[in-house]
Parts: sequence; C-alpha cells; structure tokens
Amino acid sequence: MTDPCIGRCEEIQAQLCALFDPSTTSEQKREILQGIAECPDCRGRLESEQEIRSLLRKCCTAEASAPATLRQRITMEIRQVRITRFR
Repeated sequence: MTDPCIGRCEEIQAQLCALFDPSTTSEQKREILQGIAECPDCRGRLESEQEIRSLLRKCCTAEASAPATLRQRITMEIRQVRITRFR
C-alpha cells in the first residue's frame, strides 16, 4: 500500500500545531491543510488534535470550577499552612 503523503506524514503531522498558531499565515495554513487532506492518517491526527483542544477549552475555562468540597479542602489546607508558618 502506498503512502498518500509520499513519505511526508511525519513532516505534515509536525506542522499540525502551526494550524492553531495565530502567527501562521492563511497561505501556510492552506498548504498544511492541503497535505493533510491527501492522507487519512494525517486527517485522523488533525481530528484528534482538534478534539483534544476542544476538550481543553471546555475544562480550562473560567466557567469550569472545582467541586465545593474540593475547594473547601484546599482552603483549609492553605489556612493550616498559614497558621503553622506564623506560629
């Protein structure tokens, strides 16, 4: 079976992060996407990268918060450390 990327999978996949970099030009993004479009493996890596970034955005936003019990435990630990250090 021939490699649709003509042996360039590693090179193309190494450029995936550039797609999400604001300093990457539209032309550069277009070239990367063209290479990815030609290879099912590269497309799969792009889809995985997009999914991971989406999950991170959901989990790491200001709206995401720790459960109340965890926040209370952390607050208590901080207070204990402060009290211990000041004594």
